Amino acid sequence: MNVKRTGWTFLWMTIAFLAASVVVSSLFPDLGIGLTAFFSELCLLIPALFFLLQGRAQLAGQLHIKPVKPVTVLLILVYHMCCYPLIIAMNAFTMAVTDNAAMELTSQFDGESFLAIWIFAGIIGPIVEEFVFRGVLLSGLRTTGRILTPIILSGFLFGLIHMNLNQFSYAVCMGIFWGLLVEATGSIFSSMICHVTTNSVSVLLSFLLEDTFENLDGMLAATGAESAAAYVSTGIMFLFISIFTTIGALLLLRVIALTEGRTGCFANIFRKKNRAERYGRIITVPMIAGMVISATVIIFMLIGDMMP
Repeated sequence: MNVKRTGWTFLWMTIAFLAASVVVSSLFPDLGIGLTAFFSELCLLIPALFFLLQGRAQLAGQLHIKPVKPVTVLLILVYHMCCYPLIIAMNAFTMAVTDNAAMELTSQFDGESFLAIWIFAGIIGPIVEEFVFRGVLLSGLRTTGRILTPIILSGFLFGLIHMNLNQFSYAVCMGIFWGLLVEATGSIFSSMICHVTTNSVSVLLSFLLEDTFENLDGMLAATGAESAAAYVSTGIMFLFISIFTTIGALLLLRVIALTEGRTGCFANIFRKKNRAERYGRIITVPMIAGMVISATVIIFMLIGDMMP
């Protein structure tokens, strides 16, 4: 996998994901959220596998497939908790101008099997997305010789593929946090643990607190413009908290890297480029095309949400 294939992978993922969304919503409106999620993940997985298998690199090393220590799993969960205030802040800020996409999605769980939703949205979806973004795409971007820039860019692409402003805002943050974690552990299983935990908890809460979410949604709708101020205030509060928790997360990265025997990893992530180093081009035309398509969809959806 190289940068050129990475760009084409993201472009075709974007096209396939968008096309599938239109086809399913138009022709199969009663398909069910579980199967809809399954087909959405296939739209990400198939292009990634197609371009990945064109290369000849060892997949296990290229995709960071290796186990982590049990103590590292506990540290990963603490790290993930430290990242959450910033994620909550981004979610709150965007809810001042648009709907909560995740809450709208969970509202479709009514009548669905908890086990089916959990398997598709809580386990399979996160594993596929981590394989694609922190595995295939990140490893392709890393072939330029850079470390931090591919992590940030893969997180940005991860946000764009959600194609709505609300999920984009915090998915970018999660993508960067999880990319740093993969670099610190040398294992994609670390980001999978975080992603599976996040989605599984969301699915569980959506079933346990379904009535609470409906009442809250009704209260917020009744307050109108006042809810926007409440969201902004909440965002500012959690943004302040995130200053300290994010510092804690970065310190935990070092502990995690040392635990996994990657002693120089933390320094490598944030090291400065030497004058003698020449990095390859990381942005390609197909990648830009995919980014433009995704961003256009986000903008049109935002305009639609803001219209009375």
